[in-house]
Amino acid sequence: MYKREFENLLKASKLPKSMLLHGACFYQNNYFGDVVLQNLQVMPEEKLKMYYDEYNFTLAKNFLSQSSLFGDRNILVIKTDKVIPKKELDILVGLSFKNETNHFLYQYFGDDTKARNIAKAFTPKKNANFVRFFKMNQGEAIQLLDSLSKQMGINISRYALTHLYLLQNEDLSLCTNDLKKLKIFDKEIEVKDIDEFIYGLGSVGMDKFIFELLQKKDIKETYSKLMELGSSDEIRIINAISSYLSQLFLFYTYIKINGRFDARAVLGYPLPPQIAQERSRLCMMMDLQAYKNIFELLLENEFKLKKMQNIDKNSLLLSTLIKLQTFL
Repeated sequence: MYKREFENLLKASKLPKSMLLHGACFYQNNYFGDVVLQNLQVMPEEKLKMYYDEYNFTLAKNFLSQSSLFGDRNILVIKTDKVIPKKELDILVGLSFKNETNHFLYQYFGDDTKARNIAKAFTPKKNANFVRFFKMNQGEAIQLLDSLSKQMGINISRYALTHLYLLQNEDLSLCTNDLKKLKIFDKEIEVKDIDEFIYGLGSVGMDKFIFELLQKKDIKETYSKLMELGSSDEIRIINAISSYLSQLFLFYTYIKINGRFDARAVLGYPLPPQIAQERSRLCMMMDLQAYKNIFELLLENEFKLKKMQNIDKNSLLLSTLIKLQTFL
């Protein structure tokens, strides 16, 4: 079904017994998954959660097969980036359909091209359906952030919300976390407050800049754009590179120990498939000595930028970046 039809069913409290949520926008998947459970007024004792590697078909089937002695509901929630075999989904959807106290919510965060076969299990004939979430356009995203800010009691204009949204490279998850930080201010939030208190790790061009840097590409154009935008200074750029490299190092050590890449095990949440693939490749391009050399270089020059007087900070940063690439 379309998202608008899904939202109308939510308002009318007439959701299907089984629902599949999937699509390119992971934020909406998480957000509407929570809304579905709120709509059902789920109690903790009624729910069985299986997140990522916790999924177990036998356990899920037994949970939906059992009858409730006290009239409680059996609500199964599966959240994973892996494809569940359609045969298993057919059984889980069927069990939810046959028992009026059962509900099944499957939130799929994997490659969306693989979701077409999954969706076939969620047929309206069994009181089931699915919703695919596309990336929101800017107007929809700002509307959502405006609604969330009002719920949090934050006084912030749409203009400031748009500034925050663009600063965070249109990442709704980062924007939502930032709104929680801004909640402490008992005043109207302005653009200058966002610039002062919120540093956009997803700021325009930053990820692209660091990616090009680590690929030993010519960074002059991207670097100039970053500085022209005025959203980054020398210290912030070094801090962003350090943060990015720290994440890569965590992936590097995890792969060395376990022989595989698992973003959720390292970060606590999955990455979009294309970003996960990029990170897994980048982290293994450097050996342990290279990581050591780069971290020492960044720490040394961050200290110089913060403590030394009368230095050309731009030149110092550029020389740092040039030297960094020699370690790659």
